[in-house]
Amino acid sequence: MHRSKMAQDLTKVIILGAGGLAREVLWIFREANKVEPRWDVLGFIDENPENHGKVLCGLPVLGDFSWFAGGEGVKVICGIGNNRSRKKVVEKAKELKLEFCSIVDPTARMSSYVECGEGVVVASGNIITTQVQIGSHVFINLANTIGHDAVIHDYVNLAPGNNVSGDVTLEEGVQVGTGCAIIPGVTVGEWSTIGAGSVVIRDIPPYSVAVGVPAKVIRTKEH
Repeated sequence: MHRSKMAQDLTKVIILGAGGLAREVLWIFREANKVEPRWDVLGFIDENPENHGKVLCGLPVLGDFSWFAGGEGVKVICGIGNNRSRKKVVEKAKELKLEFCSIVDPTARMSSYVECGEGVVVASGNIITTQVQIGSHVFINLANTIGHDAVIHDYVNLAPGNNVSGDVTLEEGVQVGTGCAIIPGVTVGEWSTIGAGSVVIRDIPPYSVAVGVPAKVIRTKEH
């Protein structure tokens, strides 16, 4: 959205991170503004000094977290895909007492019975049905379906094109690769990764990497 006098009445936002996912988050804000102008995205914050001063999709990389010393009155949202890196950046933002916002693409379909935490990103084409609980700092990328009574904990990342059935639980930090199916009632343990194209038909223990049809654990991650 172009800067204008109307920007004074919009919520000012900074995106944390300056990679590809951060630019996708910016796109969602811009699509949402086409329906209802609410957001004035000022730019990106990134801890890598090599990115400072770059212009991405028409907006600057403003600097690192020290920028917030003079940036009162803005909200932030994390645009980092790696779940552990996202949690680390979010915790730093919390130490600075920054306030988070969430963003939902206008093409996403969500019932009024979906509960979301802070810092949630829901991209285009998602369908999220009823009595679904979504934690904080969750990324739901393009074209996922999430069935009734699913519970999506903090820092989960759903890549594009997954089918998450009803009564599924994805514990904190779970990463689900592109094009997976998870049958009803399954729990995927915290900080586990489900490889792209997998079909999950049984519970996956925490800190696991599971792949295949049906998905099988191939290794355990370090805690």
